[in-house]
Amino acid sequence: MHNEPGGHIESGSLDGMERPTIPDDRQLLRGILIQDMRQDLRRHLRPMLAWYLLFTAFAVVAAAPLSTWSLAALLHWIERPLAGEFDGLIDIVLALGWLMLAGALALFAVMLQQAGMLLVSASHGCRYRIAAAALRGMLRRAAPLAALTGCQVLAHAVLALPWLVVGIGLYWLLLGNLDPYYVITVQPAALWWFLGGFLPVLAAGLFLHATLYFRWLLATPALVLEGLSPVAALTRSRALTRGRHLRIALLVVGVALAIAALPVLVTLGYDRAATPLLDQIPANRWLVSAGMVGYLTLYAATVLGVLFLGTTANALLVRALFHRLGGVIGVQDADAVPPRPGRFVGGAEAVVLVVALVQATFAVVSMNLGREVTVTAHRGASAVAPENTLAAFEAALDAGADAIEFDVRLSADGAVIVFHDSDFRRMAGDSRAVVDTPLSDMRDIDVGSWFDPVFSGERIPTLAEALDFLDGRAQALVELKPDPGNAQALLDATVAVIEDGGHWDAVILASLSPDLVRAARVVAPQARLALFANAALPGTARRTDFDMLGLNHVRVDASVVADARRRGYLLQVWTVNDPVLMARYMDLGVHDISTDVPAEAVRVRTERAELTDVELLLARLRSWFRR
Repeated sequence: MHNEPGGHIESGSLDGMERPTIPDDRQLLRGILIQDMRQDLRRHLRPMLAWYLLFTAFAVVAAAPLSTWSLAALLHWIERPLAGEFDGLIDIVLALGWLMLAGALALFAVMLQQAGMLLVSASHGCRYRIAAAALRGMLRRAAPLAALTGCQVLAHAVLALPWLVVGIGLYWLLLGNLDPYYVITVQPAALWWFLGGFLPVLAAGLFLHATLYFRWLLATPALVLEGLSPVAALTRSRALTRGRHLRIALLVVGVALAIAALPVLVTLGYDRAATPLLDQIPANRWLVSAGMVGYLTLYAATVLGVLFLGTTANALLVRALFHRLGGVIGVQDADAVPPRPGRFVGGAEAVVLVVALVQATFAVVSMNLGREVTVTAHRGASAVAPENTLAAFEAALDAGADAIEFDVRLSADGAVIVFHDSDFRRMAGDSRAVVDTPLSDMRDIDVGSWFDPVFSGERIPTLAEALDFLDGRAQALVELKPDPGNAQALLDATVAVIEDGGHWDAVILASLSPDLVRAARVVAPQARLALFANAALPGTARRTDFDMLGLNHVRVDASVVADARRRGYLLQVWTVNDPVLMARYMDLGVHDISTDVPAEAVRVRTERAELTDVELLLARLRSWFRR
């Protein structure tokens, strides 16, 4: 007989297996699970900590590099970097496939970690033996866990197809003929019709996904603790959770929210309470650097501890649910352990500590103290003048911008004009498409009044007029905006205009299309090229030849900056209009900031230039914590 501490549940033993009394639904929410988790944590805290450190070392050395390599190899195999805009249905399908694989690998890693936690919680013995045996047990179950992951991901993919098809159909029906930027900024009635039709479908789809997730929540313990096959484990989980999905969801979501909040609270606590202590260090760069290394190592250890508590709480909740809903848990002593398990696990603990120390040292050493950041005016100073007009360019020059980014398209008669949208709806209330309108007709379109009556009469400039106006006073970052079927024609016409005017020294060609950037390298090998992207997926930098990568600023952190410096290309963030964020990205060490308010960026840059090296180092540490 195995007695549970606390005495409130009768428990029997059959062939070394625990069979609990199954509580009713109200008992699930009355605290029985919390009591089970607390008891498990008291009994298995040290073994679980040893396992967590062992798994962390395993993930750093093997799992994470293997996942990254696999995803990058897939991008290499399909010959597409999938960054920027998607060009047709094939790109969308490939992107969804890549994301599905990335999700499957992430879920597989979570299952491996949870499997080890479950094995630890079901074992008795010294912490080192248990942790080492759990690693063996996890690796032995890796194949069926991978199959279980594949089944779940495939099922969710099939479940997503109906609402994805409905969403794509509604989009093409209601918004397909509208410029996406017009839809985002103007928010026409068609957008609300689309949202009104699609959001209920999306909500129903997400509800079905959530139901399926909670139905299969206990499949991992069924596979690990009862030794079932992947399909049998899914069936077992469905039987155990039937009729209890809502209550299980409330428990799991509540714990998940608490876990997600912990690292944020730790970061805020360090930033508010501990970071100011660095100001007490004497103003010596080496002393400050040493203090920062120790500080970041302690911070990493704290975050690791918090993540351990969160991961443990999640695993114990799943185990407690599985146990109390009728799952059978074998209780056994750890076996099949390596020789000298203490050294085995101790080595993993040492690896984690060394990795934290190395990462902290690298973070401090890689904090670039240069002040060479440049400022690019996005479509000119588009916060104070109508975008992509000579008035906006003049305002950007007056603000001290180093470069001016603007968009170019082809007119119906092959002229390269400076304009962003595919039609004139947003700026002139004219539904004609740019590609169908000759330059002579564009001359009559007022693109200034929509912004402010002061700019009434402002016209659409050609590329030649824009470059002649700038006359080398600022770099021209020319973004190619092709319409369907005219990408090569736009590239050829743009290159011809630049060559005819002799402007190559003051021009950078840019595009959201990696294919177009590669084509530009062939057509104009002397050109400086920029690739714009909402996110840089693994393999992009290797497969596309560019001199600058422009990323949506929400995708940029210290690792992205370090990768750019390691690979030797410039890194731009766009579009940043908040002075606090400008300072943060300058502190991270980006090369260029694209903004609608260049005067503000120039002001922040000037303030940063007046800081000493020590002050700048501390400022960059604060920005690192506020990422």
